[in-house]
Amino acid sequence: MKALKYWKAILAMVLVFAAGVVTGSLTTMLHFKHAVERGFNTKNWTAGVMKDMQNDLNLTPEQQPKIKAILDGTAHQFEGSFGLAIKESGTNLVDCWRQIDKELTPEQRVVFQRKCQEFRVGLKRKLKIELPPQ
Repeated sequence: MKALKYWKAILAMVLVFAAGVVTGSLTTMLHFKHAVERGFNTKNWTAGVMKDMQNDLNLTPEQQPKIKAILDGTAHQFEGSFGLAIKESGTNLVDCWRQIDKELTPEQRVVFQRKCQEFRVGLKRKLKIELPPQ
């Protein structure tokens, strides 16, 4: 019965805690999304590495274009590697969807296919990645 006497204080503490959880979750999600989007951009990677190297090593004007060219080449290789990995992962994902689709009822299949399409659209819009046709 004593706890009921302080119900307003308890409610306020619960609400503050819940607000902190929501705020922390949203902030983490947005930060992660931004990091993933930046991670797929090799120009950002090259610029970041060049900046770090300049700060740490104080590169000479003669070294800067040579090292930038090396980093650009590596970034191009990364794009190829990431491209192959993403293509293979996309193929695996679509194969998984096909298998799941066979196990669903017609009503479930409609919802599942809509969710898959939403995922495709999100990948294409946010990361410029297209999955193979289903």
